[in-house]
Amino acid sequence: MSAPLPAPDGSTLSVRHLSVVAKDKRILDDVSLDFPSRSLTAVVGPSGCGKTTFVRSLNRMTELTPGLRVEGSVLYLGQDIYGRGVNPVLVRRRIGMVFQRPTVFPMSVFENAAFGLRILHEAEADVDAAVTEALQRAGLWDEVKSDLDRSALSLSGGQQQRLCIARALAVRPRVLLLDEPTSALDPAATQRVEATMERLSEEIVLVLVTHNVGQAARVSDRVAFLHSGHLVELGNTDEILERPKDPRTQQFITGRFG
Repeated sequence: MSAPLPAPDGSTLSVRHLSVVAKDKRILDDVSLDFPSRSLTAVVGPSGCGKTTFVRSLNRMTELTPGLRVEGSVLYLGQDIYGRGVNPVLVRRRIGMVFQRPTVFPMSVFENAAFGLRILHEAEADVDAAVTEALQRAGLWDEVKSDLDRSALSLSGGQQQRLCIARALAVRPRVLLLDEPTSALDPAATQRVEATMERLSEEIVLVLVTHNVGQAARVSDRVAFLHSGHLVELGNTDEILERPKDPRTQQFITGRFG
């Protein structure tokens, strides 16, 4: 990416009038918000409200779905990631993503964590250091350091998800997007991933899509509530979950609609 412009209001990532359109249906409609440095924003809302589409639009993953059109701007350090000449591969290096189900490759733990670095042709010494650091930041190092050559497929589901987080972290993104990263995990594994997210939010920007209001309460600094493709409310977690202003938010957090 070319030299960035100053970030608006000190935010690492900002969204301005973002809409995502599929044929004649608006999946997202005129969404604007900022993501400050060192924060964790939970994106919540009923099924079909546009949460996943929203988070995928933040690093141009929407381009991988035919028929979707993006309107508006997503600014990373002040530069529109959808601007002419911006390389989406570099965008996804700066704005990483972890998906709902762990997607480890049939190779060693080390090579899974190093995957993005290999694509970038990093020097071997740099790869070793980056993998170690990434596994530590993802909270997995102590569990795998004695056998980095073991198959990643032999890890538990929770370990695999933290390995996916480590793989994303190895290329040193400034933003990490997480799309329901614990929905397929048991409670103990969920707790470990949540602890990892909390630690990372002290270093970088995290955007977490979750269907679980309790998880949002446990790990996030801020909550954004989406409904029918619209941003209904955004604020500090306690404020949104305990004193929502919009009745639709109140209905959602009290479980009165899906």
